[in-house]
Amino acid sequence: MVSSRPGKRKTAAIILFGAVIVLLWVVFYILTVRVIRSNMEKHAMNAVGTIMNDIGNEMLLMEESASILSDDAEMIAAVNAKSLNEFYDINAYAQEMFEPVLKRIVNADSVVIYNSSGDYYRLKGTAPNTVLARSFYLIGEGSDNVIAVSSGRENYIGIYEEISDEEKCVGYVLLLMDQRKVEKLLSVYNDPDYIGAALYYEDKLVCAGGGIGKEDLESRLNRSVYVTERYIGLTGCRIVVYCVDSVSEEVSRFFRIALPVTILILVFVAFVFERFMKRFVKTSVDLELERTNLTLLKKQISAHFTVNTLNIVRALIGRGDKETASRICTELSIMLRYANAADEYISLLEEFYVLEQYTEIMQARYPDMIEVQFGEDDSFSDIYLPRMLIQPIVENAIMHGLSAEGGKLEVNAHTEKDDLFITVSDNGKGMDAEGLENVRNAMEEKESSGQGGLDHIALVNVRKRIEALFGKEYGLEITSDPQKGTEVTVHLPVVRKDDLPAGKEAVK
Repeated sequence: MVSSRPGKRKTAAIILFGAVIVLLWVVFYILTVRVIRSNMEKHAMNAVGTIMNDIGNEMLLMEESASILSDDAEMIAAVNAKSLNEFYDINAYAQEMFEPVLKRIVNADSVVIYNSSGDYYRLKGTAPNTVLARSFYLIGEGSDNVIAVSSGRENYIGIYEEISDEEKCVGYVLLLMDQRKVEKLLSVYNDPDYIGAALYYEDKLVCAGGGIGKEDLESRLNRSVYVTERYIGLTGCRIVVYCVDSVSEEVSRFFRIALPVTILILVFVAFVFERFMKRFVKTSVDLELERTNLTLLKKQISAHFTVNTLNIVRALIGRGDKETASRICTELSIMLRYANAADEYISLLEEFYVLEQYTEIMQARYPDMIEVQFGEDDSFSDIYLPRMLIQPIVENAIMHGLSAEGGKLEVNAHTEKDDLFITVSDNGKGMDAEGLENVRNAMEEKESSGQGGLDHIALVNVRKRIEALFGKEYGLEITSDPQKGTEVTVHLPVVRKDDLPAGKEAVK
């Protein structure tokens, strides 16, 4: 009896030790999965804007183009034609006039004009007759300006507008987009593959990224840790973005295999490994967030900014100011080449040149309201900085810093030994001490009330880019006084051409 007690105690100790080890593994597993899910959700939230802009801008552009065509006098005359031959002749003549509008409708495969009898004329594209006949039938059923039509293996998404004459519907303008193009746009943010998107019209699934079906999509939505949706204008369409929890299962499998092997050393390494996992996951997600932020900036310029600028050009042409319209088109082409180039370094002189083009477009958008001054120097041509670093700050100053009456904006740069300082200052409404503190806290991702005159997200993104590239000793500094204005200072290292990382040479 006596000799058996130590053995029982030892067995109990081993069981207790094993139970503690298993408990630690379970706790460690729960914490790891929680960190991964939290970062996945954060990543998905950051990706929402990119996906929404891609699809939303395309469909809104189609909607706007359909509206322009439906209001044209030639279209009204065509659908009111007394004979079919006259209907074709007028449309053939009008087709040349609409060439500029048709060219800007990049993703619309077909543009079709219907009269009230269902006769049609293709202004653009070669959609099959069965698709066009089916489309007219769906339009007649009273669809809310959006249709989804199929013919064999060909599937299209259409947006249409009524052609009215004296408040009477006399025909329709229909824009058709191949469904595969929509699926490609929905899949534009498919890395990592746990983020997906789908397009719905009312409660009906139109298509999903990767071409997945309804059942597969519902399965993914049920396993998602994050789901959000947004409607596209007045089209009745909505985009659903989701984040599938596919990582947790892989992590669970790893823990089940690793437990027997590491049970004797887990007490020693559990805490270290947990911290390593948190740091590794956070670093990985931060890099993806940085890539997403830059993509968002590019899409903002290449899509939303382009549409607004083209509207300005159209207004100028309507007023007969073709010279200004031509100049803005040139400036816009410079901005688009700048925004869509590879993420390389650019000379400070060229960065200032591009900013001048941008501010001239904004001055045309807000005439007699914005005065801009740049402090340039020939020495700027030998100093390099990351592309698209200053533009968001300038845009922020114009859109949020200046008052409703406009004001003056100054952009300057100077060097102090090995440091580069670029300042963007305005004489706008400024901020009081509380508002300024809130902006600074938001930049550092601390608690804040959200009050202040600047766009926190733009400033946070710029700060993160600078710290990711050059370290925490560089970044942003903001000063402001109420009714006097705000100054944002960007602090960077001086980078010469010979100092550029391999493969990062500036692209002209």
